[in-house]
Amino acid sequence: MGMRDYKNIDLEINMSNLHLTRPCLEYMDSFREALVEYMLEGVRDFAYPKVDSRWDVKRYLKRLKRLEVGKVVGHVASTSFWLVDGANYIASGDIRHSLNERLRMLGGNISYGVRPSAWGQGVGTLNLAMLLKEAAKLGVREPLITCYEENLASRKIIEKNGGVLMREVFNNVEGKQKLTRIYKIETSSSAVLTRV
Repeated sequence: MGMRDYKNIDLEINMSNLHLTRPCLEYMDSFREALVEYMLEGVRDFAYPKVDSRWDVKRYLKRLKRLEVGKVVGHVASTSFWLVDGANYIASGDIRHSLNERLRMLGGNISYGVRPSAWGQGVGTLNLAMLLKEAAKLGVREPLITCYEENLASRKIIEKNGGVLMREVFNNVEGKQKLTRIYKIETSSSAVLTRV
């Protein structure tokens, strides 16, 4: 894709084939295109672990496997997923199996991101619903999910998936105080089970 304006890209999403998969080489070219979109949009927290233009694909995939079994010092165990439609990477999601004090305030059990060319098409809500099902399988019954107060799209995604606002806190993010909303969702509720 290069550095051209991603807004001119007509990303045709096969909505009937959306599913979660583990990050893999099959969708890596599409993921790389999405990285450019995120960077052009100024979105910095789009993938976990963090990636940049110099990243090594094989090392990235190995790190995800090490994170899943809790073998990365300073990180809780987490499982990563990509939402794909059979041809394209559409979104990411990470499920943290447990929380430390920092993650209780910012980050929570589930984080997610939708590539900018897919914004406004409802895939964020579906992505989170699918991630909630995976969280239940991993034994995460009442995940905390956080978002910045000004992120209206993420607030809607969480609330459409049954998120209940627990509290709001200020977090120091890159030297600035940002109001953060902390939600809880019960993955055992019938609402979650019927969403997908």
